[in-house]
Amino acid sequence: MNKINFLIPLLILCLSNCQKRDDHTERIEDIEFSYISGLRIPYNTVTINIARNNKDSSNVFIQSRPLFDSPKWEYSKIDKIIKIDNLTFEKIIQKIKLLDHINMDKAHKIGNDGSTWKIEYGSKGKNKSYTFWSPTSQTKERGLDNFVQLSEQILDISKLKKEDVLEDY
Repeated sequence: MNKINFLIPLLILCLSNCQKRDDHTERIEDIEFSYISGLRIPYNTVTINIARNNKDSSNVFIQSRPLFDSPKWEYSKIDKIIKIDNLTFEKIIQKIKLLDHINMDKAHKIGNDGSTWKIEYGSKGKNKSYTFWSPTSQTKERGLDNFVQLSEQILDISKLKKEDVLEDY
């Protein structure tokens, strides 16, 4: 009887420690959205990286480049950093969790031109990413509604106009 009284608490302790380790591996500290267009000149490449800074805020690093380095397209050459509160960061994480429900066989599509969108997230080098060619093409049929909504949400946070970045030029 004494052995059972000792083993049960030990088993509970081991199981609770294993559960805590699993929660730690799911932690998201960095989120990156990237957009690359095949033919678009302004906003040809856009990268938005959101990094948890501390308990109160997160940094948003925004970089955009035109296809050609010309004064005509200078307005789409952007390098800036803004801060957001961590409540906004947590809202993005909630949307990220929906990405695991994407049926990759249905979502996969390849084309000659268009754009490539990527969302990568994780912590300390343990990252997961989703990359799709022109996700606004047949979005519903491909099951990419949440992916497109999350991408647009990240663009909204960056203060870039999604109409300027994502629309065909």
